[in-house]
Amino acid sequence: MSARPDRLAVYPLRTRYAAEVAEILDRLGHRGPVLYVDNLPDGPEPPRVDPVIDAAAFHPNDAEQGIIVPVFPPGIRHRLVTDLRAAGATCFPALIDPTAVVARSASIGDGTIVNALAVVASGTDVGAFVSVNRSVSVGHDCTIADFVSFGPGAVLTGHVTVQPGAFVGAGAVTVPGVTIGANSIVGAGAVVTADVAPGTVVVGNPAKAIKTTDGHGGGVPTT
Repeated sequence: MSARPDRLAVYPLRTRYAAEVAEILDRLGHRGPVLYVDNLPDGPEPPRVDPVIDAAAFHPNDAEQGIIVPVFPPGIRHRLVTDLRAAGATCFPALIDPTAVVARSASIGDGTIVNALAVVASGTDVGAFVSVNRSVSVGHDCTIADFVSFGPGAVLTGHVTVQPGAFVGAGAVTVPGVTIGANSIVGAGAVVTADVAPGTVVVGNPAKAIKTTDGHGGGVPTT
């Protein structure tokens, strides 16, 4: 996990998760400059943050500037990170809310956001650009791959594996030892008692497959 630099850019602005990032930075007492980059001037109403700059004035190849990507769908987040890297970006610090609990023996990858009141237990490896939403509980000895997203209140028990690009909805629960496949979607409130195949949507208690999917936000490459 890279250290958080003093200068930060939040890209893109027009997502409600940008406001969550602003709150986390405030709780962390971050005092360095933060730029909010507006890449969609005709897009959804932006959160009330400042200073806001136009994307044309943004320099992603500034090596001393950390970039935070506050986008929840894994596929969209992957595409934005890919574009930023192609433009020369290299610094993507993790962001961990001070109210979250991350075990000393856990690891958090670059670009990952751990929101308020989340827990990451001992021996768990969380990959890069993972979104751990409010009050998520990730149990011990789990393996979370890159570009995974967890909705608020999701619960993973011990020894769970979540493959790249998977989305685990709000309040979903997994039993120990299951694998959630790449680019799969676990519906809100589902109870996962068996492995979830890649590219599958599961819902209910116990969770059952209802259709196939490219992944939330278009999915991420797995090869």
